[in-house]
Amino acid sequence: MEKLERYYETIRAGRPELKFCERFDDASSLWNFTRHSHPFIELMYFTEGRGGLEVSGRKMSTTLYDTVIYPANWTHQEEAAAERRREIICLWVSLPELELDGPIQLHDQNGELSALFHAIHREFKRDRPEPVILEYRIKLLLTTILRNRSESQGQEGVLTCVLQYIHMHCAEPVTLDRLAAMEHISKSYLSRLFKQQTGQTVISYINSLRIETAKRLLTSTRASVSEIAYQVGFESPKYFYRVFRTLTGQTPSAFRKQYRNARGFEPLQHPPVE
Repeated sequence: MEKLERYYETIRAGRPELKFCERFDDASSLWNFTRHSHPFIELMYFTEGRGGLEVSGRKMSTTLYDTVIYPANWTHQEEAAAERRREIICLWVSLPELELDGPIQLHDQNGELSALFHAIHREFKRDRPEPVILEYRIKLLLTTILRNRSESQGQEGVLTCVLQYIHMHCAEPVTLDRLAAMEHISKSYLSRLFKQQTGQTVISYINSLRIETAKRLLTSTRASVSEIAYQVGFESPKYFYRVFRTLTGQTPSAFRKQYRNARGFEPLQHPPVE
């Protein structure tokens, strides 16, 4: 706790500067797959996909909604061959006084970190970004990450394995029995811990992953809605339709049409049916 308070005080007294802020995927030339380091703190938020990385000899496996922080001047390397397409928001923050004791990997809770990363990115991309707003949001992001890591350290070992399994098998049937057996704990304890750390039930979390994958397929393939429903792991197109509309406020076809109209795509020759 003493160390955490020192971190807080350093952040409060500091004047963090944002040196780099971009959102990009594996196809972008911004990815640097060589071993390298920066004189800044690097923060990455994974908005899509998963992959591996290595920080000063420590192997890490990242999944959707993960945040990773590299301390300033720490050597690191991301894997070039990801199992799925990755997309990240990447920040470089200059705050020399904040000397972190090692890399941090933290799974997002309730979309709190996502909101902060996106808010910083939006402000940075404005025609005239406001330095005071950026400084405030960076301080809030760093403080939130450190606090959430401190609060979750006693329990993160259990959910790390469970979350990795869910991300790898979300298109398959995933049961509480299977997840609880992996950690030798009861289903009720797993459910409570999962809700506490993610803000969602297990099924809601799995459905959100499936819908994110479905959104990518709707905008990048010509597969029908029914085909996509089964492909991402739903038992029926009807259930997929209901979950998709609940989470996005749109039907799958409306989402696809809106995306294609915005990007100027030609209409599909065989429009998907609901």
